[in-house]
Amino acid sequence: MKIVPSENFNERKDDISILVIHHTTSNFEDSLHVLTKPSSNPVSSHYLLPDPSDETYPEEALHVYRLVPEDKRAWHAGRSYWAGKEALNDSSIGIEVVNQTYCVKPDTQPATRLVPTQPVTPDMPYAASDQTEMAEPAIIPPVKRFCFYPDFPETQIAALVELIDDILSRNPQITATNIVAHSDIAPDRKVDPGPRFPWQRLYKLGYGAWFDDATAVKYWNHFVNDPVPMVYVQKALGAYGYKVEETGVMDDQTQDVLQAFQLHFRPSELTGQPSIETVAILYALVEKYRTERLDDLLDYPTSPLMEAHRNHTIIP
Repeated sequence: MKIVPSENFNERKDDISILVIHHTTSNFEDSLHVLTKPSSNPVSSHYLLPDPSDETYPEEALHVYRLVPEDKRAWHAGRSYWAGKEALNDSSIGIEVVNQTYCVKPDTQPATRLVPTQPVTPDMPYAASDQTEMAEPAIIPPVKRFCFYPDFPETQIAALVELIDDILSRNPQITATNIVAHSDIAPDRKVDPGPRFPWQRLYKLGYGAWFDDATAVKYWNHFVNDPVPMVYVQKALGAYGYKVEETGVMDDQTQDVLQAFQLHFRPSELTGQPSIETVAILYALVEKYRTERLDDLLDYPTSPLMEAHRNHTIIP
């Protein structure tokens, strides 16, 4: 490990409980400068992990760079929230992984679209807030960005796994659900570390959270015929840790949070829409990690799951 002290840090105001993973969007040379030198918008992280294929990286061997000591407050999270905590710089450790992702915005911002009224069917958007014969038009928020995500090299991920293991050995209080993406804690403005980041692989190695396939299938089978009302989708997102207002409609903030969730747990479906598969994965995660919140989330109108859950019925 190489130590390059950053000038951008201060004292913590809270105990460490969260590990946040970022990507840089810039090359190693630019990232190291930005994360260590003062500026009009100073930022930093505790660690920087280079991309070995980056032409600006000067070493033959891959090294982790420590920029801020863990007991100090690095400035990486910004305006952020997770599981009841805000301003997460105070309680988190930040890792910046060099990955030159980039996004573009549309030349002209398209207007919000409405999906025409249609009969209620099992595969319709969850934007319908009732179970009447005809659904209200679904509001589809405008597209915000078009992003490109490079792969993470194998050697970089191997080094990251070693670093996470090292961090957790010193901070065992960081739970699986508190190993998060920057996009999880700031879904309205961040997409890193992106859909190519191997969250499931890290889980299999013992780091972070992931759902059980069989549990997700259990919920998927039932939500096909018994869709979850939007307000309960929002409640479930909040129960897992995301900041979302329970409006009961498919609004911009809900789309942002759903896309952040999909970036982490369903990267094959980056729609920001609450498909049955996405909601099934969400409920599977709540059952696994936020069990105390599950009863309330199953107690929605027309739900047969609540009684089965209370009676400990095994649902195929």
